[in-house]
Amino acid sequence: MTTTGIPEGIPVSEWEGLQQLFLEEGVERSRELLAGLDKRFDAVQMARQMHDWAGSSGQLGYHDITELARGAEQLLREVQVPKSDLRRRLSDLLLTFSELRDSRITPVPDHVARVLRGKRVALVGLPPEQADDTCAALGRVDARPRIFPATDHLEAESICECDLVVVHVGLETDGAGLQAAVEGPAAGKLLLDGDLRYLLALPPAVQSLVTDYLADNWEPEEVLLRMALAISRKATAASVAARAPEVFACAAAEEPRGPITIPRVVVVDDDPIILALLRSTLRNCGMQCEAVDNGTDALRLIRGEKPHVVVLDVNMPGLDGYEVLSAIRAEKLPTLVMLVTARQQEHDVLRGFQLGADDYLVKPFNPPELVARIKRLVRQTAKTAA
Repeated sequence: MTTTGIPEGIPVSEWEGLQQLFLEEGVERSRELLAGLDKRFDAVQMARQMHDWAGSSGQLGYHDITELARGAEQLLREVQVPKSDLRRRLSDLLLTFSELRDSRITPVPDHVARVLRGKRVALVGLPPEQADDTCAALGRVDARPRIFPATDHLEAESICECDLVVVHVGLETDGAGLQAAVEGPAAGKLLLDGDLRYLLALPPAVQSLVTDYLADNWEPEEVLLRMALAISRKATAASVAARAPEVFACAAAEEPRGPITIPRVVVVDDDPIILALLRSTLRNCGMQCEAVDNGTDALRLIRGEKPHVVVLDVNMPGLDGYEVLSAIRAEKLPTLVMLVTARQQEHDVLRGFQLGADDYLVKPFNPPELVARIKRLVRQTAKTAA
């Protein structure tokens, strides 16, 4: 077990400085190499640069750069260097260096940093690359990550004493073991990470009891935000519990007592492509779904239909998502609200939770994850209301 992805003895600030310098120089150098590709270039010297990048990026936790640099180095070792393939590799390197550099300068919201500072986070069974990225993200807010192998028992004292427990879910994951943990010592602090296919294959009881999902291709800032929300979940859970009888009051009059098997959903987004995609996805998954492209019509529909869940885009012209959410809560309309926001707009999510949102997704997202989160919200709230 190790406590961090940062080499022992190196301060977090110094480590981050090394990473930032590597990315800045990578952007400049890859841009130079691309510009000189159509002129006379030294394949041996460029191959040496690729070799150096592959080694340095691996040490610093940037495995995407490692793979791209290794591929470019192989091309440069060929007798006849294929310039079109090399150009593509160099373009990918420039883009990756730039995206990583830009993502690192995104400030962590003060509230998120405040909640996570000093917290112990167990990372159980995460693949090495994900573990390194998560440790680096937690290091930015002075949290205390601790890495455990997948073979460690989730009820072990060293895991249970942590404030959060993140478990990687794969093909061989023991669903019964997860259920025992989430119903026992890990109750209220278990987050699941992994491919969405495996997350959805878990027993429904586990899906409804876990604190949150970290599905598919998450970004470091989103990991921090979801962890902070998980730690603050007691207040959110109390809010949901207070609303639970209202949320299902309309359903009780129309349906037999018991779990809601066909959630009624309203999707609100001003993008017609996203609107059509989500409506089709939800209906194909057996849900009733209505879609509108503006906040005014959305409120009118919600007041009349009282859906179980509203999927609400934050950024819309006219009546925006915040105003719709505020109206829903002010009028005590019986519905759960899932916000949809663009990446790098974590402040949107924090504001949404302050206004009473129940969950969120970041664009671009995987439609099956939306389905999973809706089902999870419905199960959790039905359980609270029972």
